[in-house]
Amino acid sequence: FVLPPITKWDAARMLTLSVDPWARYASLPFIEQATCNDVEDDATTCNATTADEFNKVLNRSEQAHAFLPLFPLIIRCTADFLINSIPHSFLPSTYEATIAFTAVIVNILAFAIAAVSLYDLTIFMSMRNDLATPKEDETSNNKTINYCDISKTTAELFCVNPAGVFFTSAYSESVFAMLTFGGHALAARGLYYNASSKMRNSSSNRSRLVSYFWVLSTLLWALASYVRSNGTFSSIWWMLIGIGQCCSYIYTAISAKRDDKVCIRAMTVKCATILCCHGILALAVAAPVFYHDKRGYRFHCMETNSSVFNKPEWCTQAEDSTKFSLYAHVQRKHWNVGLLRYYELKQIPNFILAMPVLLLSFGAAAWWIITSWNRHMNIGCDGADCKNSITLKNVFWWAFQALSSSSDSVNNIPSVSNSSQLLLGPSCLPYYAILAGFALVGTFVAHVQISTRLICSSCPALYWFVTILITSAQKNGKDNENHARRTRTTHLIWFYFLLYNILGSIMHVNWLPWT
Repeated sequence: FVLPPITKWDAARMLTLSVDPWARYASLPFIEQATCNDVEDDATTCNATTADEFNKVLNRSEQAHAFLPLFPLIIRCTADFLINSIPHSFLPSTYEATIAFTAVIVNILAFAIAAVSLYDLTIFMSMRNDLATPKEDETSNNKTINYCDISKTTAELFCVNPAGVFFTSAYSESVFAMLTFGGHALAARGLYYNASSKMRNSSSNRSRLVSYFWVLSTLLWALASYVRSNGTFSSIWWMLIGIGQCCSYIYTAISAKRDDKVCIRAMTVKCATILCCHGILALAVAAPVFYHDKRGYRFHCMETNSSVFNKPEWCTQAEDSTKFSLYAHVQRKHWNVGLLRYYELKQIPNFILAMPVLLLSFGAAAWWIITSWNRHMNIGCDGADCKNSITLKNVFWWAFQALSSSSDSVNNIPSVSNSSQLLLGPSCLPYYAILAGFALVGTFVAHVQISTRLICSSCPALYWFVTILITSAQKNGKDNENHARRTRTTHLIWFYFLLYNILGSIMHVNWLPWT
């Protein structure tokens, strides 16, 4: 009664791989036994029947390749630990039911850790952005309370996010969010400690401390990539941080008007070193997906030997092209994933289903861009003079300044009247960039209906933006003419979050299509 509802759709595949990890290589025993030497059988009929069976097994094996192995491995190992540690009377009667029960326990624990990590990340991001704001008076106690308030709101939003049903059932979203948000929380701690040390002009053990947090972040993100392929998006974070640091050094040299050859040479070497190091970290994050891809290729094309059947057709394609991806091939062949492939009239309901989260995501990215433009392009001007024209030159200059201020250097930014506005600070650029990237993938490449759980399990910036909308409505006085509109927006957001949780719990467990 309790366990069957959480085993629907892709959860069934996850549980199957947890019970039998060789299901993703199911063609091996079949191929070894696939012979038609029985003289009583017609050879042509036998070969045709066996080939059909082989194609079915191959399709199942290919489809299993779309699900990375770490989450099923965690469930299986945890289930084995429970079986060996707890009296069997406290566990379900069958191994399969124990696997499903374990998946629920793992996801609940991972979901709680993800919420705490998001809370921690929000506090340190707010504190780091606050370091760059002018300090007119000391109100540190009030500011600490404000940090906790906005962090608490962000964590609460995550706990009731619209894709909540997928964080409870046997899907990988909870474990993925735990690893992704945990990595971001550790990185934010390191960057905050680095920025605060610069403010105090104290460099003792700063580099060692930052390196410690960055190594841990990279490890968690690499594990996240072995849970879900979209974990590779965390490599974008590393590249943007590296580019931002290079822009910061260049901006400092331009401001100091240092254009001698020695300075340019030193700056070039330093930027090259930074980009190389961050590139290695980005590759480390994406490496598990590449390994999984190559492992699938080796099994299907090199380790499988049969005198009866030829290798899959894509083996030849993979040999002829270094850019071939088995994961992309499987997604395209079995689920029709690709650029604009989902743009069909029959998919309009799915686009409507995903529209709220996509609108929030694009709105968040646009809001950050507008805030950043006003921060960098309207400095030192008043009134009509602040209307900078959107020219190609100004766009490039804004992008350069935005990247520069997003690095670990502390640059002064205008003071904010609402603490939640700190979540639109310069250092938030990589997070809003990743959010925009996921929104674009969900809109144009992936199955659009998965955008809700894709974004809700990957992007802290989504919750920050919603927190800004909610807290702005709460802090505006009743005499504000925008208060009524902001209040309606807040109510609409909470209605959307709660409605999708209720509908998801009803539709998903009854084999009805959901996000």
